[in-house]
Amino acid sequence: MGHIAETFEGETILNGLLEMKSSEFKFDKREAFLQETKRFPCLRRIPELNKLAETVVASWYLEPAAFSSRKWHRIPCERPIGLSLINRKSKQLEPDLQVVEGRNLSIEGISFSHRKPITSREVAITFDLEKPVMEFVVIRLAWSRFSENQMFQSGGKFLYQIEAAASQFAG
Repeated sequence: MGHIAETFEGETILNGLLEMKSSEFKFDKREAFLQETKRFPCLRRIPELNKLAETVVASWYLEPAAFSSRKWHRIPCERPIGLSLINRKSKQLEPDLQVVEGRNLSIEGISFSHRKPITSREVAITFDLEKPVMEFVVIRLAWSRFSENQMFQSGGKFLYQIEAAASQFAG
């Protein structure tokens, strides 16, 4: 089957798909990714987020764009991550590091599954389970629910990044 191409005022339509040549639509996703992760440099090491910054993605939502607060797409991130509760008074990480299962990740936040309920609105997560110095991203939890498979699911937005020595955690 042959390709049908038409050109009209700097735009090319190839087999019904519009290809824009205008510089006003030029957007550097890598630059936007680096800007958005400036406060969370540990996120730059996550392969899933790098893939998001380097590929073209599309999504369809049931709610109108006016109701959606998301600027970035969510991507699956199904792997173990460390979770530490934050002491409400001292604002320090608790010494018990739980391993939870990541679900979805974006440049703005994360969702994960866990066995025990979380009683705090702020928690810290790390992808550095095997490193002597762990970089954590503190999250304000926005939601939590109990799923059909007898697991809790929670998610929230990234607030700031901190470091902690792995030796400070029990276990």
